[in-house]
Amino acid sequence: MHRFYIPRQNISQNTAFIEGQDARHLTQVLRQNIGDRVELVHGDGTCWEACIVSMDAGKVELSLLSRTISRGESPVSITVAQGMLKDKKMDMIIRHLTELGITQWIPFFAHRSIPRPDPKKLSARVERWQRISREAMKQCKRSQLPLIAPPVSFDALLGMSQDHDEKIAFWEKESVPFGNIAISKTSPPKKIMVLIGPEGGFPESEIEAARAAGFSAFSLGSRILRAETASLTACALVQHYFGDLGKKALDT
Repeated sequence: MHRFYIPRQNISQNTAFIEGQDARHLTQVLRQNIGDRVELVHGDGTCWEACIVSMDAGKVELSLLSRTISRGESPVSITVAQGMLKDKKMDMIIRHLTELGITQWIPFFAHRSIPRPDPKKLSARVERWQRISREAMKQCKRSQLPLIAPPVSFDALLGMSQDHDEKIAFWEKESVPFGNIAISKTSPPKKIMVLIGPEGGFPESEIEAARAAGFSAFSLGSRILRAETASLTACALVQHYFGDLGKKALDT
């Protein structure tokens, strides 16, 4: 069954509307007809099964049939904080992190980040990341859309970490492997922040500031990974240890 993202305002009681490019894709590319069924999500963890009742140029009306909650979502909330990289790398990262099940993505400016773009370009980049994440959410059959924050300073990021019950920083100069992390069988973490540096990594001063804010530093292994590879690898490891990647979720 095909899945479509719709804004909240396009749902009213038992009726929903698909508009614009998605409507044209549904009618002209997928060749759906009146009576066909599709899935609808708007990113809050809810998924509807809906039936097409009418079709017009650029607009499709659907009747909502049933609703399910938290389909395709991990039991753990993962926030990935990513040091700013070049455009195409950030685009690739948010697409694949959405597939891996993160709930929030916070880009930040570290000491070794690329130069800060002007506000208009930055706003356009955030909009593009949100669009890429929506497409990835539909593709991988998730029902929750990750929150994507505008880029913040490193100090602001550390402040945003306070409500996470596990904070993990990956650093190429750290000797402690991530496999050494202690996993509580009685109370595993429910909200985790993963900290990944920019190209060039973190200077020691930033790692020390992260430790002071409650982060534990770990290594991803003996090889030096590119920042985008490190981000995806770290998320996959955390999702495997604490979430639902490759195994059943940990009992709580």
